[in-house]
Amino acid sequence: FAFLHQKVCWTATAERGFISPRGHATARHFFRIDLTGDVLKEAQLMLSYARAELEDAREEAARGVDSGLWYRVVTESEDGIGLRETPALEAKRSEDLQKGSVFEVDKVIEAEGKPTFLRLKDGSGWVFDLSPVDPETPTVERLEEFVYKGKTVAEWEVQVELLQSNLDEIRGAGKR
Repeated sequence: FAFLHQKVCWTATAERGFISPRGHATARHFFRIDLTGDVLKEAQLMLSYARAELEDAREEAARGVDSGLWYRVVTESEDGIGLRETPALEAKRSEDLQKGSVFEVDKVIEAEGKPTFLRLKDGSGWVFDLSPVDPETPTVERLEEFVYKGKTVAEWEVQVELLQSNLDEIRGAGKR
């Protein structure tokens, strides 16, 4: 399996031996140990998928489709922001959403002088925004741009560029 994070970071199954100590490696590292060509095929597949998603995102945005109410975690906390079972700061914390995570909301609870609570549309819980209480310490930000499958069109464009760069690197490493 492979994923994108900041730069293109690849991870594969332990059986295939593609996992580095931190779970990240460059295309060049993979090429040296990929004797079957699977990394090249997977890179091509991922790029094709991302291009299709970008095209779909652009089409949906052009049609003016409402993408819902989306937020991104912006807290500076190392743990991210806690996902809670109920809309209360003291509620049981079920998991954390890391900085940069994007999520869709289906309910917002606002009260003057208190944090705003946001219920995740997928039903996994509630997060809070401290901006109403402390504008200098936001925990989330509302995304005003169109969001398609958890990413803005600009983020899909960046992903396509990074995947293309990674594919070019794999192809270049193969010529050596």
